[in-house]
Amino acid sequence: MQAEIKRLIRAGRALWEEGLVTSHGGNLSCRYKDGIIITKTGTRLGFLEEKDFTIVPINSNPQEHPEASSELVVHLEIYKKTEAQAVIHAHPPFTVALSLQINEIVPLDTEGLLTFKRCPVIEVEEASASFELAQKAASHMEHYEIICVKGHGTFSAARDVEKALFLTSAVEFASKILLLNQVIKALL
Repeated sequence: MQAEIKRLIRAGRALWEEGLVTSHGGNLSCRYKDGIIITKTGTRLGFLEEKDFTIVPINSNPQEHPEASSELVVHLEIYKKTEAQAVIHAHPPFTVALSLQINEIVPLDTEGLLTFKRCPVIEVEEASASFELAQKAASHMEHYEIICVKGHGTFSAARDVEKALFLTSAVEFASKILLLNQVIKALL
């Protein structure tokens, strides 16, 4: 378990340093035995310590784990419906801004095209910590490694936390390129 937590701590720090989360936003998890290791509610991803994590059985009721991230319901549903070994939920600002205007993020840059091809934007009534979000996000994660919740943030699910981080970073970079491209077109 120590190795998994160290990897999650490094990913949390990278998310913070890249500006992909606010001081207390976002959460991350990975599979561990018959459950998951997930950040506790209210943690600061850029400054995680071992005490900031809890273990939750995959088939448990999220309401029985109030210490876990408020997005526990979404993480659990993604693990139930996919083979993902890690899930990252972030609030990348350029991606969130684009999600308010478009239904999917299709990169123009080469890295984005090689990394994720497209990132669907999903819309739900309750965009945070709801069963509706969990169901819709997990359903999309069966076909995509990364999605964006309109006006809220991204969920990436991958073979390991490093790949989930890479996807989150790549979508944000692609979103910056898309927005810069629109600004340049408007100026010309």
